[in-house]
Amino acid sequence: MLHLATENSTLTYGPSASPADLVLPEAVFLALKAFALRDDAEPVLRYSVQRGRASLRMGPYVGLLQAAGSVGIEVLPKIASDFSPESIAAARLALLRMLLSVPELKLLPMPEARLGQLARFPLPDALAALFLQRAAKVLHRGLQTDYQNLETEQPFVRGKLRLQDNPLALATHPERLPVTFAERTRDHAPNRVLKSCLQTLRFGSHARLVRQYLFFLEEVPTSFDWQQDLRLARHQNRTFRDYAWLWPWAEWLLGGRAPAVGGGHNILPGLLFPTQFLFENYIARSLRKYLPAEYEVSIQESPHYLLYNARGEPAHRLRPDVVVRRGNDIWILDTKWKLVQENGSKIASLAQSDLYQLYAYGQRYAAGSGRVSLALVYPKTNDFAAVPAPLSYEPHLPLHLLPADLSVSAATMVDQLWKSWMI
Repeated sequence: MLHLATENSTLTYGPSASPADLVLPEAVFLALKAFALRDDAEPVLRYSVQRGRASLRMGPYVGLLQAAGSVGIEVLPKIASDFSPESIAAARLALLRMLLSVPELKLLPMPEARLGQLARFPLPDALAALFLQRAAKVLHRGLQTDYQNLETEQPFVRGKLRLQDNPLALATHPERLPVTFAERTRDHAPNRVLKSCLQTLRFGSHARLVRQYLFFLEEVPTSFDWQQDLRLARHQNRTFRDYAWLWPWAEWLLGGRAPAVGGGHNILPGLLFPTQFLFENYIARSLRKYLPAEYEVSIQESPHYLLYNARGEPAHRLRPDVVVRRGNDIWILDTKWKLVQENGSKIASLAQSDLYQLYAYGQRYAAGSGRVSLALVYPKTNDFAAVPAPLSYEPHLPLHLLPADLSVSAATMVDQLWKSWMI
């Protein structure tokens, strides 16, 4: 059974819950409570009791949370105000777009039409489709083989003769020669991990396709100890570069835990990602990919410091999300996964710390001869859809507040974002 929620949702059980809460069966709630009580679980799931009522509060994470047994919770970005089928599909599509840009997952690009189709399916099915697309590339290229040392007895010499092992047996049966030789085989750790991952999907919505893929791996056994095989596979990473994408997926499909990416959290069972990291990574990589060639895009660069001590030694390195250069002109951008509201000439929910941070960037980068422009980028919502008039720290240091539209392709989003900034 799959429940649906958004980030920062409240989970509870019982008949008297608030209409805004996600009501779970008591057994499922108690299973999640056990995880939430761990010291390292609070960023994702926090347990509390108010007025005698127990609840769990989701943190700013999206993806899949495995609750208990076959019960899961699909956690979507909170960019819509309702749970209509259209809003759910739009939130899921935004999540899939952001996941495609995560470097650790090493997913293949997907046409917009196909991505839109996947967004109509529950997230587990959509993620399985992304995994199978990657697996297909390995299988169609042909399974990689590796040498395996074999020790056996044969009527002829092959490889090395092991005369010292049992000379009496050799004298008794001279027709059976003990030999050691290396033979190419598909039975090695990376292929065993791949087959084990595919078998976890053989009863899902992609069962027919999975059976076809398993046919290619018929001579490969499944992993007896997938964790040991995964360690071996990672140790052979240079030999099996085509399989490197598989390792984080194995952690989820076989171990039920997300790969730790972008400062992520892989304690709770499921596939959860910090939304701020996904948004920041998606915007930065999209700008690098789709801005015209004359723009130089740097991600998380850190040449400047905020402070210097009496000896002139720097402290507190500044690290803006994105810096774009063209000639002497510089554009500095920070992304914030926050829901802001435009109210006439005012923008609600702006954090002073964010504004101070951008001002510090501007002061350090403005020391050159070119122009410097600053921007805070937030997700586009119904409450923050239009580009407000730019603000200004100083006459030469403008600040733009820009909505990033996650309902369109990355290329279109970058085009809209950049045109808004250039106004």
